[in-house]
Formats: sequence, C-alpha cells, structure tokens
Amino acid sequence: MRKIPAFLSALILGITSVLFLVGLSWAFAKAIVNETALTIGGIEKLRALHDVEYKYTCLEKHTGKKDISIERYIFDGQLSWGRYLIREKNVLTHQPGEVIQGFNGKETWVSLNGRRLPDSKAIGGADFTRRTNFHWFAMMFKLVGPGVTYMYEGSKHVNGQDYNLVRVSFESGGRDGQDRNLLYINAKTRLVDQFLFIAMDLGRTEPFLMKVRYEEVDGIRVPIFRSYAASNWEGSIKEPATWVDEISEDIKFNNGFSPDLFEAPKR
Repeated sequence: MRKIPAFLSALILGITSVLFLVGLSWAFAKAIVNETALTIGGIEKLRALHDVEYKYTCLEKHTGKKDISIERYIFDGQLSWGRYLIREKNVLTHQPGEVIQGFNGKETWVSLNGRRLPDSKAIGGADFTRRTNFHWFAMMFKLVGPGVTYMYEGSKHVNGQDYNLVRVSFESGGRDGQDRNLLYINAKTRLVDQFLFIAMDLGRTEPFLMKVRYEEVDGIRVPIFRSYAASNWEGSIKEPATWVDEISEDIKFNNGFSPDLFEAPKR
C-alpha cells in the first residue's frame, strides 16, 4: 500500500484542524445567538402575532430632516406597507400629496394621491425602503433560521460592559443579504446592544455602527430606538459624526390586516 507523502499528511491534518475549529466557532456563536433569540421572545412568537402597525420616524440629526410614516407589515411573506406623514429626507421629497409604498411579497409599488406611479426610480427607492424597514424591525427575531451563518469573533469590553462578538450573515437575498453584521451581544442581558453592518445596497464597503434599545410589547422585546453613524470595524465613530435616529412608536400587533392592503392601486 502506497504511503501518503509527509507534506500531504501534514496538509490534510492542518485542513482538518481548521475545519474543526471553524465548526466549534460556528456552534458556540449559534448557541449565543440562540440565547438572544429566546431573550427577545423568538421568531415563533413574532409570527403568532400575525402583523404590526407602528409610527416610524427616521431623523437625520445634523440636518434635522426626517421622514415619518405609518408602517404596516404581515410577518408571513414579509409584506410591507407605509403611508408617509412627513417626507423631508429620502422619499419623493419634492412631490406634494399623499405617498404610499407597498410590497405584496412579489412586487413593490408606489402611489401618489391614490394613483400608482410608473417611475422606475421611485419604485426602486420604495423597494429599498420597504425591505429595509421590515428588516430592521424583525432582524433580531430572524437571527436564528435557515440561511443564517455564524462566526464567533471573541469578546470585548465597551463602556464598562462585556460583550460577545458574533459575525452573522444572512444569505436569503434582498435586504437580508448585507453579508457582514458584527453583533455586540451583552454578556449579562443577552441582548444585542449594538452592531456593525455594511449597507451593500448603497455601495458602501465601510461599516455603520447601529445602537439599539428595546421595549416589551405583547410578550416580546422589539427595537423601539436605533441610532447609526459611519464607523470602522473597531466600532469607532468617524468624525464628524452624522447620526441618524430611527424611532418606533405606538406599536400594535394582531391588527387583522388582509394581504389585499398590500396590493397596488388598480389605477
């Protein structure tokens, strides 16, 4: 029987050791994230609530410009709808009238004063906003599930608090496909207090740091306040800091929304 050359044996052993360590890292990271999911209530509790409505404010602090919308989602299918009360920041800022965006699970649409807009730029912006707003609201609940990968990145002491760092990638496409998210999981509370992410859809390769606060509503913990600014991968904010606040208020679950609400106007 021919012997395997020594260098090849060493290479195989090295590869096997690396794969073993990667497997340990994945398992440890997933266990930490599982604890986070249980702490906030878990994806099944969210789905059992069927749908949500809330008032959403996106405020650019250095300019004072903001978008305010009434958001509605159905969790099954990730259906998303938003009616804008104020539009100063991102959404059709120079168009007077009532703007509504919707995603029915297959296509995204925009209406102005009840009429569907054919403008491809407006539809593209609406597609980004509908998927992004849903993603930020539900992200912590979707940390455990198919298409999610994990890597433990060690621990870090920040502002007097110990954190476990876990790199998470969503592989389901769309807004979830941001590829790189580095979670700072509080070692005491098991909550994600902050995380780093890349806005791939905006063509950015440098991360933002997102800080998160929660509130318990109907037995689950939902992110009611988020604030983000450009940073580096060490979590240091780039100066001059330009923070954007995202505020969720008047959160109501189980409204009985029909999928018909998320369909585009006929005209």
